[in-house]
Amino acid sequence: MLPANASENNNSNYVPGFYGDFGMALKQETGWYLDNFAMGYTAADTDIRSNSVLELPGIGYATDTKIAGGSYALSIYPGAVYAENTYAKSDSKPQSARVGAGDIYAIPIQLSWQFGEVSILTFEGLSIPVGSYQKNRDLNAGLNYWTFDSNISVTWQPDNGNYDFSLNLGYMVNTENTATHYRTGDELHLDYMAGYYLTEKLGAGITGTYYKQIIPDSGSGVTADAIQGESSSIGPILMYTVKLDGRAVNFSAKWLHEYNVNNHAPGDYAIVRTTFNF
Repeated sequence: MLPANASENNNSNYVPGFYGDFGMALKQETGWYLDNFAMGYTAADTDIRSNSVLELPGIGYATDTKIAGGSYALSIYPGAVYAENTYAKSDSKPQSARVGAGDIYAIPIQLSWQFGEVSILTFEGLSIPVGSYQKNRDLNAGLNYWTFDSNISVTWQPDNGNYDFSLNLGYMVNTENTATHYRTGDELHLDYMAGYYLTEKLGAGITGTYYKQIIPDSGSGVTADAIQGESSSIGPILMYTVKLDGRAVNFSAKWLHEYNVNNHAPGDYAIVRTTFNF
């Protein structure tokens, strides 16, 4: 989806902060819903400054269908990307920028269960390589390979729901980039959130992520000293709920600062998410 963590050109279909929110494992109300994810990212070192914006206007449908006792839902997130690189040295590459449709993230199956204060959700995500891509370009809107993203989320809401402890664990399997014959190795990602509802409408907490590429890259161009990506991030999160025409509209905002990064300059993510049922 955006340049982030893994090996081929330091890119990955994992986006820190996409999974970590209040009530991340809670079941959606039956019917159609919007889940709009907007993110800005910036990072810089002595040689290069990178800035990017990602917009994912997700549309989903929660059904009354039960599979293995879990409520079934599905969703799709078409993407739009703007990215730019600015180089510090005059004799290096000129500034480059790219804007366009990104890869699509789809969730064809999502199941959720409720056990008292604990909610469990599992889903299979799929990154579909439809974004603009050319192998010789400095920046691309898409990554030109498929990613199968298996996830499980847990939310615990004790004290009558005043507290919220949520986490999501995912495992990504990538296919080969058919243009470069390079295959990024499997990736593990964890998003977590600990929050408290200050009022019925307002929640505040701490959220963070951990990412690690756990299988080496393979294929054309892989060197013996290729770095397997790893990074962490942490920051504050706020959630606010309003009623519009009798329907709850949830807004969340978070800032994540990267640390423990081993294959790109640490950066910062600003994320705003809006969800509501039609």
